[in-house]
Amino acid sequence: MKIGRIVIPLRLIIVLVIIGISLTILIYRIWFNSDTLQHEKIVVALYSGQGTWDESVQAAEKMFQWMNYTVELVSPDVINSNQFEGFGILCVPGGDMYQYAQDISSQGKENIRNFIRDGGGYIGICGGAYFASETVVWRGNVLPMTPLELFQGTAAGPINEITPDSDFGMCTVNITDSAHPITQIEPQAATTLYYWGPALTPKENAEVTVLGRYAIGNQPAMLAFDYGSGRVFVVGTHPEIEEDSQRDGVIFADQLDDQGSEWDLMRKAALWVLEK
Repeated sequence: MKIGRIVIPLRLIIVLVIIGISLTILIYRIWFNSDTLQHEKIVVALYSGQGTWDESVQAAEKMFQWMNYTVELVSPDVINSNQFEGFGILCVPGGDMYQYAQDISSQGKENIRNFIRDGGGYIGICGGAYFASETVVWRGNVLPMTPLELFQGTAAGPINEITPDSDFGMCTVNITDSAHPITQIEPQAATTLYYWGPALTPKENAEVTVLGRYAIGNQPAMLAFDYGSGRVFVVGTHPEIEEDSQRDGVIFADQLDDQGSEWDLMRKAALWVLEK
């Protein structure tokens, strides 16, 4: 081929075409799979020690796997010996927060705080939200335990107005901050499982964003805040449980009406706590 007086060999043209096609395919894969590529690098440490609610652990594991994260179940020994290398998120699921405080040593609690300060993410669900507070109140009494103290405030429950018989049931959480990345494209309210969860009340000057409040009682149900170089998301309900779907791997509360999954909200919460 001739362009003016320049002669371009056919072999060179073929090589350039092949390079162009290869670059196009590469750009396509990066563009359409960047989310997946990012997730392949993230490992979620899911606490599964004594006192955790089995259904919450199982459903949370399925939920994070649905997000394309790798999940590793961790014991108190992992936390107490500071084996956080390779983890992006620590999730403490529903369960007995008092037992958590007994099994995770004072050094283990400091290890968690350092993990978050250094850029890790923390997600606390129900019992994990109680555990993240400064003060834990159970049935009107302050529990004699040492929680994580990630936020200055109180986690108090259960909320009898939501489930008068201290049982589980569906509740409505009203979104109160539609500008936050976690909730900005969420509906104005979410219907989610309540099972003895806390009202999460920060102190007046605490640097905490209240993302949602229980429709009954108007008490805080979801918080998000920075902690050093890391981030924390805590929720008093059980968004990991899919009441009318089998994808969570558990049958608990399947007789109830979910009215829409909260897994998308939790996916955004996970992405947010991972941002540095």
